[in-house]
Amino acid sequence: MKLKELATQASLSLSPKQVELGEQYISLVLKWNKTRNLVSRNCSKKDLIEYFVDSAILSKHLQPGKVVDLGSGAGFPGLCLAVMNPHTEINLIDSNKKKTAFLIHAKNELGLTSVSVENSRVEDIPKISDENIVCRAFKEPINLLNCLVDKISPRTKIWVMVSSNQKEKILNFKTAYRTSEISKVIRKKRGFLEIQMT
Repeated sequence: MKLKELATQASLSLSPKQVELGEQYISLVLKWNKTRNLVSRNCSKKDLIEYFVDSAILSKHLQPGKVVDLGSGAGFPGLCLAVMNPHTEINLIDSNKKKTAFLIHAKNELGLTSVSVENSRVEDIPKISDENIVCRAFKEPINLLNCLVDKISPRTKIWVMVSSNQKEKILNFKTAYRTSEISKVIRKKRGFLEIQMT
């Protein structure tokens, strides 16, 4: 299934420019993955299209303001969100230099001027003032929050991309699970765990 077709079926509206950038980004991931292990070697173009649309859907749920993608890896969801919201400041953070080299290359190739890339460990970041924190396949929610509890404020929302309804009860945080619109289309469990300090 093509990117535009899958997005339409998942109730995600993409402009011709966003489709073009999405396809270009997916091609870059496939090309670099041959030598950099950005994602699983078994990932097909079809898988990456699904990742892109699922990540782009998250843009519907974000609150206004800046976004930081922790453990950005190949750029899911951060670069996808940048394609959807080209004027939103988005910071991609990853501790792997090969992956941050790819992220810098990709954001330049795609002309995403509101994106910044940082080679760092989350544990080494003193404070995160962004309104939205997003991550996919990074840390278990409880471990992530242990890293973030002293770095964020109550206005920050954390969005963790998950493959099942994780009803986490975490001290000093409220959580809610939202099913991704892509789930019914691809017949796989996909969703977002929304977390905020109480």
